[in-house]
Amino acid sequence: MSVSLEAKQQTILEIFSGEKQYVIPHYQRAYSWGEEECKLLFEDLKEAYDEFKNDQNNEYFLGNIVIAGSREYQDRLEVIDGQQRLTTLTLLIKVLLHFDKDNSRLESAIEIPAERKGDTPKQRLLTTIMIKKDQHFLQEAIKTNLSDEVCKCTKDDSHFKKNLCYFHKEIKEFIQYYEIEDLVYFFLRKVYLLPIEVNATDADSAREKALRIFETINDRGLSLSDSDIFKAQIYNKALNQLKQDDFIDRWNNFDSDCRDMADIIATKQKNPIDEIFRIYSYIIRGKKNNKSREKGLRVFFLQDNNSPFKDKTYDEILNDLAKIIEAIEFVNEVINKVEKYNELSKWFQLATLYINKYPLSILLVYLYKHGTEHTERLEKFSKDLVRFIYGSGTSISQMKDVLYDFAVKNMNDIDFSFNMKLNGNASVNYNGSLKKGLSLLSLYLTPKQNAIDPYYFDKIINNKKDFDTLDNSWKDKEFEEINNTLGNAIVLDIPKKNIQLKNKSQYLKKSAIAEVKNVSEKLLKWSYEDYSAREKELNQRLLTFFEETL
Repeated sequence: MSVSLEAKQQTILEIFSGEKQYVIPHYQRAYSWGEEECKLLFEDLKEAYDEFKNDQNNEYFLGNIVIAGSREYQDRLEVIDGQQRLTTLTLLIKVLLHFDKDNSRLESAIEIPAERKGDTPKQRLLTTIMIKKDQHFLQEAIKTNLSDEVCKCTKDDSHFKKNLCYFHKEIKEFIQYYEIEDLVYFFLRKVYLLPIEVNATDADSAREKALRIFETINDRGLSLSDSDIFKAQIYNKALNQLKQDDFIDRWNNFDSDCRDMADIIATKQKNPIDEIFRIYSYIIRGKKNNKSREKGLRVFFLQDNNSPFKDKTYDEILNDLAKIIEAIEFVNEVINKVEKYNELSKWFQLATLYINKYPLSILLVYLYKHGTEHTERLEKFSKDLVRFIYGSGTSISQMKDVLYDFAVKNMNDIDFSFNMKLNGNASVNYNGSLKKGLSLLSLYLTPKQNAIDPYYFDKIINNKKDFDTLDNSWKDKEFEEINNTLGNAIVLDIPKKNIQLKNKSQYLKKSAIAEVKNVSEKLLKWSYEDYSAREKELNQRLLTFFEETL
């Protein structure tokens, strides 16, 4: 496999000339530049042009683009990075051609001239992304007959038309003071890009190398996510079956479902679709009896022999992903419909409240295999899961190993049980990162306590000022000793409010939670003995729960 890399600064004229056609691949995101980005670009160009008028050697550099070429498609260059700039430059060229109609350089920058008379010219820039409207809007922009009337945009118009009309307005004003021919000359011959071009025998090899380069040098915008690449792979499978329209509809529905479930499946820093594929990887690894440490998502799905991309059709893959979405939707329903599910709601809430997503992953792998019916088996499993994650003191590394082991046994119908190894301490470690979960768990272990939604975390004594108003039973104590303890924590079914301790009793009486009402009745004379008894009771409640399986 021969792969070559070339990086040579080129003018706009060189970029948009010859037989080269730039293709925005189907896995890319939609065109998103708006007026703000176009204004910044055009203001920079005007400033550089003014300097050029004073110094003919002055040039302007627009940045890098990353493209991939192959012997398979010799005149086709796949745009890995730079679609926003290339698309915007195409719109700008279209407007310049409108005001400089006899310029053949601009004309061939928009469309590659046909080799023979009567043949149809090819678009210089072609978008094939799965959002069909982008293809339509780009073609429409290229064919538009510009005028002041056409450029009366509305908020519903596409980015393509709005940006086209922005440039029309700006250049129309600009050429009242400058010659259009001079501006075009500067733009074509003194404005540069740096194409980083990877070439290989086949398109897949060139794309893979170009993507690695892009990820290394990219310092602006958003890198392509793993799911963008996976989308392209599955789309290719659909193309092979002539099912691309079906795939586009299903993928867009899948994408929408993922966004709706983002709060459950992903953190703010993570793409929810990537996280769905992570769950999928656990399921596939489980089926293949693979307990080894996980690889990166891209490595697993694109290179691993166990990847579903190797042996499944696009339809099978999308069905698998839909099944995972169904499991996530069920988790969301159980968490929020506490009147319907109650006990199950408690365990699901606690599993998803954990400090990382591994318990949720275990739950989803279970639901994928066994379905989403509310059964006693599911209730017991989720309760055991909660007991394990909050009581075992398992590290993140150990939690991963449990997940891998569970996935294999679950997907192959092998009996599995969580291995509890309590350290024998007489108290729960509440000072760590499990505070919220332990607080909620201690509440839910209260006899006859129903699941609540929403719930709020508060402290009985919130600050040192309130602490200093307490009676003499606290005189030898320090606020910091009790501030972050289980006995000072409280879970509410009413919104948390910053209320002085002397007024807190009345507010807490509004709660429907028996334990909160009990605290509210004692709060006017909250003694150290009250606090200490509560601390001991909650600790013992948790320890008893953790020891049930020993």
